[in-house]
Amino acid sequence: MRIFAISSFVSLTLAGVSCVVAPGLVTQALAQDAAAKAASKYVSVIGTVDKVDAGGKVFSIKPDRGDATTVKFDEKTAFKRLPAGETDVKKAADIASGDVGVGDRILARVRTDDPTGLPAITFYVTKQADIAQKQQKARDDWQTQSVAGTVKTVDAAAKQITISVRSATGAAKDVVLDSTGNVDYTRFSADTLKYEPSALAAVQVGDQIRVLGQKNADVTQIKLEAAMSGSFKTLPVQIKSIDAAGGTITATDLASKKPITIVVKSGTTLKKLDDATALLLARRLNPSYQSTTSARGAGRATAAASGGSADAAAAPAAAAAATPDAAAGRGGRAGGGGGRAGATATDPTRLLEQQPTIALADLKAGDPIVVTGPAAADLSKLTAMSVIAGVEPILRAAPSGSDPLGGNWNFGEVAAPQ
Repeated sequence: MRIFAISSFVSLTLAGVSCVVAPGLVTQALAQDAAAKAASKYVSVIGTVDKVDAGGKVFSIKPDRGDATTVKFDEKTAFKRLPAGETDVKKAADIASGDVGVGDRILARVRTDDPTGLPAITFYVTKQADIAQKQQKARDDWQTQSVAGTVKTVDAAAKQITISVRSATGAAKDVVLDSTGNVDYTRFSADTLKYEPSALAAVQVGDQIRVLGQKNADVTQIKLEAAMSGSFKTLPVQIKSIDAAGGTITATDLASKKPITIVVKSGTTLKKLDDATALLLARRLNPSYQSTTSARGAGRATAAASGGSADAAAAPAAAAAATPDAAAGRGGRAGGGGGRAGATATDPTRLLEQQPTIALADLKAGDPIVVTGPAAADLSKLTAMSVIAGVEPILRAAPSGSDPLGGNWNFGEVAAPQ
C-alpha cells in the first residue's frame, strides 16, 4: 500500500519514506567514485538484476535509465557486497557470483569498447533483503522520530530554517533547523504524486515540512539530516458527481461554497474511515464533541492502531476523548515531539493507514470527503494525493474555519523516492 499523507501537510507516505534511504545500492557518491576509477576506459552500468544466467555467466539488468541490458562475468570478475546506503566502496566485502540474485541492486564496471560482450571487471552488489531492511528502518524513523511543522523563515546563507510546530494541545512553538551538514531533501511533486530529490533552495515560507535529525532536549533545535517539504491544501468538500472513468470528482468546497474539480490519479490514495476511528479523530480535534458511538467503539479503533485488544484499549480511548494531550499522543506525530511516543495508540497516522481502501466508484453524490493535494493559485481544481471518506464526525467537530484535520496529520507512505 502506498504511504500517503492527509493533512495541511501530507506526507509527508504513510501516502508511504525522504526515507530517505536511496532504494538502491548506488548513490550518486558511489557512481562518481566508480566513474573516477573507470576513467575513459570503463563505463558503469547501474540498475536492478532482472535475470541470472549462471551457466552462461551473464546478468540481465534493468538500468535506472535506459533500456534493459546484459553484462557478462568470468572467473576474473570481482564481486563486492555493499551494505544498503553505503557509499564507500572500500567497505565492500568479497562475495561469489552465486550470491547475486534477482532483485539485487548492482553497479557493474565494464569496458567501454564492448560493454555487453566483454566480462565486467567488478560488480558492486547490494542485496534486496538489505535494501528492504534499510527502507523499513527508515519508515519506522519517519513515523516515530520525525518532527512536522510549517516553515516560518528560510535563511539560505546561514543554512537555517525556522518552523512552527504545533503541540498536542494546539499551542505552537518555534523549532530551528540547522542544515549546515549533509541533508537529504525531497519535495512533493504534483506530477508524480511522489517526493522527488530536491534542495534547500526549494523550501519556501509557508511550506509544510517533516524532518529527521538530532534534537536538543526540548526539541527547539534540530541538526537536520533529512527533510520532506511541500505546499499542500486540505479541503472539506461535498460530492456533486463522479466520473470514475475520467478520474474526476465534481464537488462543492464546503468552506468557500464554490465549485471545485478533484482530479484523482493512479497514485491517489482513497480511504474510508470506520465510525470508531472517525469518532476518535473528531474527539482529538474537539474533546467536547459528542456522539452516540461508545467509548468501546473508539477503543476498537485505538486497539487497531496499537495491536492490542478492544477491551484493553477502551479505557485509554475514553481518556483520549476527554484529554487533548492524551488524544494527540504526547510527543508523537501530532505534536511533532519526535519521540517514540509517536507510536502510541492514538497516533492518527497509524489509525488512518489501517482504514479500508476504496475505489473512486465507491463514492457517491452527496458524500462529504476531505481531499488533500498540492496547493495551487487556482482552487477551482485540485489534484488529490489523498481522498478520505467517512469524515462526517470530523467535519462536525472541527471549529468553524479551521483545518478539518487539525493540521500536520500525515497519512501516507513514508518511503524512499523511487
